[in-house]
Amino acid sequence: MKPVIILWVFLVSFATAGKHLNANGPFGKRHNDDDELTRRECKRPPGEVSSSRNIAVASLNVSSTIYSSNELITITWSSPLTTCHDDYIGIYFAETPITSACSYFDNEVVNNTQSSTSWRMINLRCPLEFRYFSREQNCSGNYSIIARSPAIQPRNYNEPTQIHLAYGDRADQMFVSYVTNSSQWIPQCQYGLVPSLLNFRQNGTTTTYTASDMCEGKANKWGPRTFIDPGYMHTILLEDLRPSTTYYYRVGSDEHGWSSIYSFTNRPANENETVYMIAYGDMGLAPYAPGSKFTTDRVTARATSFNITCLLHIGDISYARGFGAQWDAFMTQIEPIAAHIPYMVAIGNHEYDHVLGGDKDPSGAPGPGGFRPEWGNYAYDSGGECAVPMVHRFHSPSNGNSLFWYSFDVGPVHIIYYSTEHDFRHTSPQYAWLEQDLRSVDRSRTPWIIVGSHRPMYASETDEPYDFTKIILQLSLEPLFYKYHVDVNLFAHKHSYERTCPMFQQKCVSDGITHVLIGMAGQDIDSGQYSGAAWSRYHDQEYGYSQLWANRTYLYFSYYHNSDDMIADQFTLEK
Repeated sequence: MKPVIILWVFLVSFATAGKHLNANGPFGKRHNDDDELTRRECKRPPGEVSSSRNIAVASLNVSSTIYSSNELITITWSSPLTTCHDDYIGIYFAETPITSACSYFDNEVVNNTQSSTSWRMINLRCPLEFRYFSREQNCSGNYSIIARSPAIQPRNYNEPTQIHLAYGDRADQMFVSYVTNSSQWIPQCQYGLVPSLLNFRQNGTTTTYTASDMCEGKANKWGPRTFIDPGYMHTILLEDLRPSTTYYYRVGSDEHGWSSIYSFTNRPANENETVYMIAYGDMGLAPYAPGSKFTTDRVTARATSFNITCLLHIGDISYARGFGAQWDAFMTQIEPIAAHIPYMVAIGNHEYDHVLGGDKDPSGAPGPGGFRPEWGNYAYDSGGECAVPMVHRFHSPSNGNSLFWYSFDVGPVHIIYYSTEHDFRHTSPQYAWLEQDLRSVDRSRTPWIIVGSHRPMYASETDEPYDFTKIILQLSLEPLFYKYHVDVNLFAHKHSYERTCPMFQQKCVSDGITHVLIGMAGQDIDSGQYSGAAWSRYHDQEYGYSQLWANRTYLYFSYYHNSDDMIADQFTLEK
């Protein structure tokens, strides 16, 4: 039997690792799976994909040579340049040789009726350039450059970007984080109770990482579609914040400039107050993740218009997989949400899973590739990142193991994040921590317990009939969660939505755990069949997000479709 299991694991691991390869780049240009026009040529050895013949290079006109993050730049050309069906415009480091046709961050195939294109910019803290390439020899040869733009550069190389919030250890604390191009000056946050008087100030700390800090593969290699300098990540811990109070803030420094003014409302200290949370998993970067823009837009509207307390992102965050600029793009994408409400993340396979380089694994897991049992389908899904970008970019309370497992209170709710990418069995350190944390919960203060992790404990989709990880999760953790009366178990990984009855050991019971699969935030949606399991109360395969609100007596859970922002499923639990 053992060889069969190993073969199954290999096949599933291979499929899982290949399922979410990023076809697009960070500037939002959509490429279909069959749109491999330029990438086909880029699979050739370096130096064989672009001609160095002497040709006249025309000019691409740009609407601006200076930009801020998220600003739109339009590129135009005065006469038809297109000669081949797979001509394209790419965006490059300005210093990249013009013979390196395939060394782009992102590209867009253009047609013979086109004379303009627009690009949404992200601040990569370096000069960039647009270049137009066409193929020689009646469209069957190598690419040659036929037009290029002047260099474009950020208006401020040290513009505070990627601003986001996270909870600290105490209810009166808040982490505020952002990115610039320099560590020369001490990062600061100015904040106050009205936007016109930011009379409180707090300094922070700075960190960064480089290619050699990560475990293996693409993440270790410098290049526009592999590792790039991520800039410097600055974090300020605000303390002595009043509960349920709105603060206005900005980040930066006098020397490098300041961000716009944002606001957040601190979580309540009183467990009698009602809290509102957004929850989802598997978002990814638009437009490659087809639902991600709509989810971001819907949730941004809620975060800025309603009293949302925090957001729970249950793993598979950016799907960068060693493509460093994808992190810049994703953090820019979520800034309208994360600059207003704490963005609390859990670890997924696409942030963590690796095969080698375990001495650089920030989780401290033993072995070269961490937790890789033969019954699991743990593959190479992080592209070698092994969570290094995650732990530098995001923050969490320090009561567990960094971002890998930790817990926090939000009003009447105690939330526990655990990791399915690490050993969760009875003999593991994570299990011991989980049991201790569950045992310590004061149900008179936080009557609700929500646990969350990436891989599902229950799902009735039949695309993986031999998902042993689900079985081992049920054997290892379900009795523990039932013993301590966990109310809701959130997970993702499958790109769909499903809700169970309150259940235990495959059966609906009155005092059971409600399991909710919320992996529908953006990445390619599932299309598999369902088994018809009796415990499955609702499921569908649509893009969307979920919202919870809870007081001491009731917990309401609603699932919204992106298509119309209407409730598709909901349930209520009562104490």
